[in-house]
Amino acid sequence: MSESIEAEAAAQGEGRKVVRRAGIIAVFTLLSRILGYVRDAVLASIFGASATFDAFVVAQTIPNFLRRLVAEGALVIAYVPILSEERERGGQVAAKRFFAAVMGTLLPLLILFVVFGVVFPDLVVEAFAPGFNPERTEIAVRLTEIMMPYILFVSLMAIAAGTLNVLGSYAPGAAAPILHNLAIIAMALFAGHWFSDPIIAVGVGFTVGGMLQLALQIPFLAKHDALVMPRFAPRDPGVRVLLKRMAPAVFGVAVYQINLMVIRQIGSFLPDGQLSCYYNATRLQEFALGVFAVSVSVAALPTLSEHAAKKDYGALLSTYRRALKITNFVTVPATVALVLMSGPIVRVLFRHGNYSEQAAEMTAGLLQILGLAITPIGAVRVIVPTFYALGDTKTPVIGAAASLASTFIVGHALRGQFEIYGLTAATSFAALVQLLALGFTLTRSVRRRSSEVRTRSLETFGHGAKALVAALPAVGISAVLAEAYGFAGGRTLLSGVILLGLVGLAVLLYFVLAKILRLEEADLVIHAIRRRIGRRAAR
Repeated sequence: MSESIEAEAAAQGEGRKVVRRAGIIAVFTLLSRILGYVRDAVLASIFGASATFDAFVVAQTIPNFLRRLVAEGALVIAYVPILSEERERGGQVAAKRFFAAVMGTLLPLLILFVVFGVVFPDLVVEAFAPGFNPERTEIAVRLTEIMMPYILFVSLMAIAAGTLNVLGSYAPGAAAPILHNLAIIAMALFAGHWFSDPIIAVGVGFTVGGMLQLALQIPFLAKHDALVMPRFAPRDPGVRVLLKRMAPAVFGVAVYQINLMVIRQIGSFLPDGQLSCYYNATRLQEFALGVFAVSVSVAALPTLSEHAAKKDYGALLSTYRRALKITNFVTVPATVALVLMSGPIVRVLFRHGNYSEQAAEMTAGLLQILGLAITPIGAVRVIVPTFYALGDTKTPVIGAAASLASTFIVGHALRGQFEIYGLTAATSFAALVQLLALGFTLTRSVRRRSSEVRTRSLETFGHGAKALVAALPAVGISAVLAEAYGFAGGRTLLSGVILLGLVGLAVLLYFVLAKILRLEEADLVIHAIRRRIGRRAAR
């Protein structure tokens, strides 16, 4: 009992660390997402909806697919716990040796990927876009030759950033995508006249952005005495464990990609324009998840891995609960906001040009359904890294497969009567299925390792209920004011300013009510803000 109390007390302090780390990641992620929207607007303004831009979309899909499959997904999420284990056993020397072995072993594999894409770009484009006409194929092939090296730079960057995260440095990895977006914007605006086709400048910016992301990590690695010379060591014990854990993790990421294909396959039978509305609604859902939920999971993974390496499962579970509560503290009001204020949000952001009122209404309806999935998805983003910290890469695959099956079965069952709404409901239902499957399995997994650890699931549910009680009136007041304003002129700058003010009002009221309900996360966030302001004032 005393050990559990001590673990919980330690998690209180770790909660502050997770909030501080997640805040750093969230700020840079927010800037990156905003610049991503600026990048899309710039490219749309220059190239419009053209064959040239179609070719660029396909060409960037190829390295991005590999990035999600290797760099951001399976590789890093399996690498960080093993690095923590190596550091726990052998200190900084062992950690650097493992880091060097991974970099050196990964490097030739990545070079093979790049060489294949550069030498046989026509085969790659044919695999991803078999329906392209000769004009678009030619442009896509040229862009693929230029953009394939991106996978090399971004994969090495991801390993370097994961290493820095274990060492307590989160800003370099979180800030890296900002440089990528800036490189693309700069090349598109100022370097198009240097090339026979301006889209080639964008392809160059894409690859240069990857180089800049990797370069940003180097001085921080040197600062933490973690700059190493890569060494080819496929027989290194740590590398062999990494490859073994990566295998199911790669499959898990592949299942997610297949899930997207299933959605598009079912959606292809629906009337024109519905998939476009679905895409725009998911962009807003991903914005909320990408800025907050992902930030918490990235911030918590090194601490979870450290506890797992020490076999301190009480502390691990306490940290997991703390990370889950912090995630719920953000995702629950985000869910309420997307459900109650989807109309004004969509009109302000998308009701421009040829985007009709009918399309805006459909997008808002889809956003409400997708909003219901934010809390389950946010929780899954915390649960999955906990499995990886425990060295279990197989169970998340089972959860992903259950999600895929749910999407396929429910999507096909509902699309006939409800069209895109049924398909969207299927994806939200699948998120809930994945949460339930992984949540109960994690509880049993921890109990098998330590029978003395208490899971305290009801406490987490109660915390979520309190967050909901605080969020409903806070967001509800802003939603009523938004309804009174109407947002009929959603395309005006004034409407955007008013919407931003209403969101700010909802956030303020939520924090007030959270304090009244004694939600500790409100204090943690306020403490982190005060500490940041105090540091700046001291300077």
